[in-house]
Amino acid sequence: MSFWWRPLSFLLGLSLLASLLAMGKSAGTGWMLFAAGLLVYLLYHLRQLARLTARLASEDRPTLSSDGLWGDVYYRLEKLLRARQSLQQKIAADLEQMLEATRSLPDGVVILDQDNRIVWLNDAATRLLGLSTKRDLGQFVLYLLRNSRFGEWLGAEDLSRTLTLESPTSREHSLSLQIVPLPRQQKMLVARDITELTRVEAMRRDFVANVSHELRTPVTVILGFLEAFEDMPDALDFQKHIPLMREQSERIRRLVDDLLALAKLESEPDTKDEAVDVPALVRRLADEAETLSQGKLQISLSLESRARLIGNGQELYSALANLVTNAVRYTPAGGQIGLRWGTAENGCACFTVTDTGEGIEAQHLPRLTERFYRVDRGRSRATGGTGLGLAIVKHVLQRHQARLKIESTLGKGSAFSAHFPAERVIPAS
Repeated sequence: MSFWWRPLSFLLGLSLLASLLAMGKSAGTGWMLFAAGLLVYLLYHLRQLARLTARLASEDRPTLSSDGLWGDVYYRLEKLLRARQSLQQKIAADLEQMLEATRSLPDGVVILDQDNRIVWLNDAATRLLGLSTKRDLGQFVLYLLRNSRFGEWLGAEDLSRTLTLESPTSREHSLSLQIVPLPRQQKMLVARDITELTRVEAMRRDFVANVSHELRTPVTVILGFLEAFEDMPDALDFQKHIPLMREQSERIRRLVDDLLALAKLESEPDTKDEAVDVPALVRRLADEAETLSQGKLQISLSLESRARLIGNGQELYSALANLVTNAVRYTPAGGQIGLRWGTAENGCACFTVTDTGEGIEAQHLPRLTERFYRVDRGRSRATGGTGLGLAIVKHVLQRHQARLKIESTLGKGSAFSAHFPAERVIPAS
């Protein structure tokens, strides 16, 4: 009744006034007054209805206000419009936030309609797939990514399958493509850069193959000798093969030790830090190099600083000893090996091993720290190397926030430097 009492009150009042005039022998005047009142009332409502129509047609118009029945209508309408506008603003802000987050994703995202036309794409899709927001919106994706395997895979629309192919922008990068369904018959094409995963998987396969090969050779030698010993009547024949068996057994022991060292470095996330007396450690390494070279090489030592390091002493010894041992192994008799420990102006510290060996070609330098990577496989085995030394050095230095720098000139020698950050250095008192 809160809605009806106002118009009914107006009509009853107008009817009562017209009836009073009619009873006063002015019936015509009463009915004219009643008709005029109805006309004015109708025009008032038509005017308010016109204002309401104009307000609904454009949200830029000012807020409506009035009295009576239309005042309530305008109040409720403006309340609904403000609520809808606030909801739209929130939805727009959420949508913009979602789009901004999607633009920043490392994976390429391309929205396709039901005809496989590009509706939207993010920045990573430009980098990985070579698509352009300004040029390719509305284009068929099959016209832009011309690959037969991609066309067959997209046409199959098998959501359980992923497709691996080379990036159109760089053949050195591998991509994994996946389709995700969206409402309104749209779909989302997701491109993920799996170059690093592919490289790690290849390294894993090579690692397993190399371990199998490295272990199989000495084991085969030892088993062959054991089989031959069964038919040997003379003990002297047995004894002359013992040195080779011992050499192959030692080779297996070194390989297993290095594998265990790598496994330990990878399984323990943090180092057990302590103050390491690096000058004393370097002197020890110089003495061991003298012993290992058996007087065939000239070993020099340069201690330019007495600074110490914060780190794991056992791990640092293992890493630096690998660098010194490699220098001794690959430097011919009469050569020179230099050990240097010093600090720089910025507070960093550096341990360097130089040699006058044969040197390493430039194309091999980036891969020297890979497991079982050898420049000369036959020469490495002859010197007793396992192919894991520099991999251990790399892991130890990474755990100490340090880096390995390798410089080499073919025919002149090499220099391996371990650079430690200033926050790991304890200055000499």
